[in-house]
Amino acid sequence: MRVGICYYMEDNKGKIVLVDSKNKIALASFALSMEYGFDNVSIKQISEESGIAVGSIYYHFKDKKEILNYMVNLYLMDNFQGFKEAVAGFDGSFFEKIEFIFTYKTHSFIKEEEEVNILPDNLFDYKKYYTLLTVIYHQNPEIRHLFYEMGIELYEFYVDLVQEAIKNGELRDDIDVEMIVVFIQSIFKGIIDLWVYQPHIPFEQLVNSNLKLLREAIKKQ
Repeated sequence: MRVGICYYMEDNKGKIVLVDSKNKIALASFALSMEYGFDNVSIKQISEESGIAVGSIYYHFKDKKEILNYMVNLYLMDNFQGFKEAVAGFDGSFFEKIEFIFTYKTHSFIKEEEEVNILPDNLFDYKKYYTLLTVIYHQNPEIRHLFYEMGIELYEFYVDLVQEAIKNGELRDDIDVEMIVVFIQSIFKGIIDLWVYQPHIPFEQLVNSNLKLLREAIKKQ
């Protein structure tokens, strides 16, 4: 049953330390859910994977729903903050940033240099990650507000990105910012869906073809 989770993290001083018990439970739950689906994972399995007794799990979480809420916050909302910081620190043009975003949110959504390396690269399947989030969204309406909140924040993030590009003279100043943001988000959603459900299409082809269309649509003449 074990899926090869790494239970170590790097603190703000660069020291390698053990993940605390609460996050070990979340890590184990997340990794098992990637393989079997959250609803198919039992507390007993989480206990066996994390090495934490069932009683101790219930000390940190009253039930599986609470584990799910914590897990989604950790691997959706917190990762989104890391994503925004990564884009802010990326030195490139608007289109280079968009390409970076499309790649970051697929191949590098959870990077080795971030706080926790959940699974080795050869075991972490980003397609399973997005599939898991989709299933969780549909099967657990009580936590959909977390997805909605992130969606609003992501929309505002793209608005700022496009407005900055217009200000810097990279894009035409006559474009409808909100329309372009919806276009970009639709492109990304389409790339993810095709990448997951039509694996015969190379990921690079999906990104490059959509970037070309986006560039032609909004570039400065």
